[in-house]
Amino acid sequence: MSAILELIRTESPGTVAETLDFFLYECSLDEAPDAAEVAEWRAALVARGGKFIRLAEVCQTWLDEEGL
Repeated sequence: MSAILELIRTESPGTVAETLDFFLYECSLDEAPDAAEVAEWRAALVARGGKFIRLAEVCQTWLDEEGL
């Protein structure tokens, strides 16, 4: 999933939002990220700041819903 982390670090907010929505809520279980990956994504989004903070909150919501 390092390609996804690279996308999160470099792409526009809209592209990142679509990617997160897919991997957190739509993809099959064998493609789904684990909690450590989502936490890493969240950290990268927080580091980008601005509009990406809302997307970091999406990651946190997913972690909370998973009980992690």
